[in-house]
Amino acid sequence: MARFDLRRFVLFPLMLAAGVALHAQSFSSGEELFRTGKFSEAVPLLEKAVESGENPKAYIYLALCYQQMKEYEKGLAVLERGMDAPGTNKKVIAFDAGNISFAMGNYSAAENWYSMAIAADPSYAAPVLNRANTRLKAGKYADSKADYVSYLGLEPETPQGNSIKTIISMLTQQMENEEKAEAIRVEQERKQKEEEKRVAAERARLEQEEAARRKKLLEDVASSLQDAASENMSAGAEGTVDYGYESELE
Repeated sequence: MARFDLRRFVLFPLMLAAGVALHAQSFSSGEELFRTGKFSEAVPLLEKAVESGENPKAYIYLALCYQQMKEYEKGLAVLERGMDAPGTNKKVIAFDAGNISFAMGNYSAAENWYSMAIAADPSYAAPVLNRANTRLKAGKYADSKADYVSYLGLEPETPQGNSIKTIISMLTQQMENEEKAEAIRVEQERKQKEEEKRVAAERARLEQEEAARRKKLLEDVASSLQDAASENMSAGAEGTVDYGYESELE
């Protein structure tokens, strides 16, 4: 009969608990290093925390470390994994992914990520402001203005209120200028088309007149040739010699 080893039975859960504690310590230590600006040192600890799955926040802190180190692709990859991981804060992950995409200059992706964060929580003001900035960068002035207005509605006491109101005013003026410029362009295009039609009609008229002139010239030449031929025939008849045979016979 096999001997029951009580020490092994007790030791296994102790080892399991120690492993869990170690993973938890990896996250807390990595978080502390992140907060003190030691990003490269925090990365391996936070990677362990991500792999263990003990703390969903590890995805966010690890991605932020990569962002601070300007390793944007790695940070974005971590956040994409975090979107599929259970228990993670999806709106914050989408917001951070938007920030990394913005830093990379990929404004289309940034706008999509911010929109995902807003969809997850419409009262989440930060991605609304950042999407407004992103749309401004992309030249989407009407959408950008709408987001700035929405942000002020969500954060009416924001310290950036005056600056945002100034931007809204400038966007309004810009949009009005663009509308005027577009109206001028459309009018100029209309006038150009009318002028092209007028020129084409004048050219057609001149060509018709030239064709008529040439036709008449040909007809006049042909007529003069016909008259000349008729005169020659008449001259030939008038020049016939009369030998006067009848006189001689008489």
